[in-house]
Order: sequence, then C-alpha cells, then structure tokens
Amino acid sequence: MKIYIAPMAGITDYSFRKITEKFYPDFMFTEMVNAHLLKNDDETTRTELLKVDNTNITGTQIFGSDKQELINGFLKLESLGFKKINLNMGCPQPKIIKNGAGSALLENYKFIENLFEELMSKIKKTTQLSIKIRTGYKNFNNPELYLQLANKFNLDFICVHGRTQQQIYGGKADWKIVKKLSNLNRNINFFGNGDLFEAHDIVKKIKNCNLDGIMLSRGVIGNPWLIPQVREILQTGKISTTPSFEDIKNTLLEHLELIHENKGEIKASLEINKFIRPYFKDYQTDSQKEKYTKIITEKNLSSKIQKIKEL
Repeated sequence: MKIYIAPMAGITDYSFRKITEKFYPDFMFTEMVNAHLLKNDDETTRTELLKVDNTNITGTQIFGSDKQELINGFLKLESLGFKKINLNMGCPQPKIIKNGAGSALLENYKFIENLFEELMSKIKKTTQLSIKIRTGYKNFNNPELYLQLANKFNLDFICVHGRTQQQIYGGKADWKIVKKLSNLNRNINFFGNGDLFEAHDIVKKIKNCNLDGIMLSRGVIGNPWLIPQVREILQTGKISTTPSFEDIKNTLLEHLELIHENKGEIKASLEINKFIRPYFKDYQTDSQKEKYTKIITEKNLSSKIQKIKEL
C-alpha cells in the first residue's frame, strides 16, 4: 500500500515537504500550479511553488481550463525535470471552478479526452501523467468515465476523492463510491482520498477497497506521524509511533525555521500560524489554547519562537 501526500494549495510548499520527507511517504506533490501563470513564467510559481530537491520523490499538479495552456504547462513541467505530473480535476473552490478548472472539468469529458490524446503524442514516454478527481460536479455523477479514460491512456494512476464538488470539504467522503470504483477492471494504479485523518479509521475505510495506495491530505497537516502510523497498523495491526509533546514542539520549530530560511522572517511569522493548532490538536486544555492564540497573534518571529519553546 503506497502512501502519497496530496497537493494542497498553501500547505505543501518546500518547507512542509522537507518536514514530511523525514517520515518517508512513498511520494509527495508540490502545491498545485496554475497553467496560465506557468505560461507567463510567474516568478513565485517558478521559485517557490516548484522548488524541489528530488523529483524522484516529488511530483507536481497543474490546474487550468485552456487546452493549449495545459499542454504547454505539462511540457514545461516536464522540462523542469518533473517525472510525475497530475491534472487537478478535483479542486472544489469557487475561485477555481468559476473559470472551468478543478472539479468543473468533470463535466467536460470530451475536452479531457482530447487533451490527453494530444498530450500523449508530445510528452516523453518516461513522464507519468495522472488525474485526481471528485465523484461529481453539478449534473455529472459518473466518475467511472474517468477510470475508463485513465485506462485508455494508461495513466500512472487515478486518485478519487469521495466527495462531490458541492460538498467542498463538508459532510463525509463517500468511501462506498471509492470502493465500487476501485473494484472495477483496470490496468492502472488506483488511489483513494478523503477524510483520512486517523490510522485505525483509515484501515477501516480501505478494508474492502482494491487500492494501490492512499493519498493523505488534511490529515497529515500538523501530523506527519500519520504516515508511519498507517504503515505500522497495516503491517503489524498496532501503532508504535506516538509523538510526545516535545517531539511535536521540536517539529513545529523546525518547520518554522525552514519557512524562515526559504521565505524570510515576515512570511515565516505569518505562514506558520495555520499549522500551530493542527500540530497541537491533541493538547487542547483552556490554558494551552490561550497560549496557542498568543503565539499566533505574535508578529515578531523571535518572540514567537520563544513562546513556542516555553510551551
């Protein structure tokens, strides 16, 4: 069972992946990149979003709705050394779907088929393409079509998030649909995604599925220990990796330092804030919550670091 880390906008940047890498996922993805910005050689996309050390363990994901921009984007990412490139067909956010990208692509099967027809004639045979989808968008509710498409073009894998676009991240991921799709005939790898937060629960969700792997997303934010925990329970039936409070604190401090090194003091002080409560989600007394709030509202990086050390 492979464990991949999903592309997450605003989360899976270089610093996040350097922390995650220490817990040995089978593969990781950068934040998703905009095909239009790629075309315009956007500096942030090139220097921040696509910053990687090793494309053997890190791939990327592209989103867009213009066929030529997407094709050029795939080819540009390939030229930058990426060996695994994923097409985003799952993002549910209104700012993405209003332009016909993300999960809005689901209702445009012919467009996707034509896109891959042309891509396959231009991309290197060694470059592995994949798709990540949701189960529905507006009137579209036939994700099996995209499993067939993935088979037709012999893609690297298909990843199915068991939610519709309309659900955004609400409700529950439907693992019955994931199970049904995973058990259909196929010649490609199949990954499941959605509500994978805790190792014991993950094993229950995937028990009757025919998966080649899972793609962890929100569950691994502030909790890279989930990666070895899932492996352990699958292999031995029990979890032996349990971080102490000090382990968590030291990992947070290392994460903060990595952001500081890569993006500077101001961004580090701001960007670490989204991770603080997730890291300490199992330590939530009233006094602890008050301390986390003070850390988050502290703008001075040195003072923020000191407050974390004093936890």
